[in-house]
Amino acid sequence: MTTVTQPRTRRPWHLWLVAIAMFALYLIGASDYILVLAGDTDYIAGNFGQPGVDYFEGYPVVLRAIWTVNIVVGLLAPLLLVARSRWSAQAAVVATIAQVILLVVTFATRGRWEALGVQASLTDIGVGVVTAALAGYCYWMHRRGVLS
Repeated sequence: MTTVTQPRTRRPWHLWLVAIAMFALYLIGASDYILVLAGDTDYIAGNFGQPGVDYFEGYPVVLRAIWTVNIVVGLLAPLLLVARSRWSAQAAVVATIAQVILLVVTFATRGRWEALGVQASLTDIGVGVVTAALAGYCYWMHRRGVLS
């Protein structure tokens, strides 16, 4: 017996726009991540002042691990989206969860708002919101038959 498979829907133009924008956003985050974890105090001080240097000095290993998950999976999600993989949604959810955990813990226990300032804090909250929106977008593309 022969099975007939339904052809996948073509990639809409906005899939490319979303994937490129999210990949670019997480590339910026990856750059920050590498420079901060490498201990580039000139970079940290230039962006956050001495409170930022103090904040990242002795940054806990658990938070580094969560941040690593956020960055790596955040970069992977848009690549999976372009590859039309249904796993892009799960990757975006994992990146969102990692970002939310990182934000909650660092705001609650490390004085993130005071150390990094309003702009950086709001930007990081925005990244979490946009990453959650990416997860929703990926689920929508899967339901439309674009991802498999």
